[in-house]
Amino acid sequence: MTSGKPYIPEPAKLVEVIEETPTIKTLVVEPEAAIDFRAGQFVQLTLPGVGEAPFTPSSSPLEAKRIAITILKTGAVTDGLHECKAGQMLGIRGPFGKGYPMDKLKGREVLVVGGGV
Repeated sequence: MTSGKPYIPEPAKLVEVIEETPTIKTLVVEPEAAIDFRAGQFVQLTLPGVGEAPFTPSSSPLEAKRIAITILKTGAVTDGLHECKAGQMLGIRGPFGKGYPMDKLKGREVLVVGGGV
């Protein structure tokens, strides 16, 4: 995030919607300003007029210009996000959280287990 205003979402264009299952979709967004996130961090995705929810990016941190977010349909915000179409504008804030200390883990054997979708 580059605006310096952590509570105001940055505009992000929805460029692709991938239906993984009837209740899981991956939304690929292109924020106006690249978001430099690390593994273990999360973003807040905003659906204007509905609300926002926290999600961990499901794409590589090496691709800061496009962020994929995989979403399970579970409530008002996620239901609304499942109805979105490519070309639609969303909002994004973050990243939040410390992420994994990758520099400290270099050269070590590490097992990371993720939960969620």
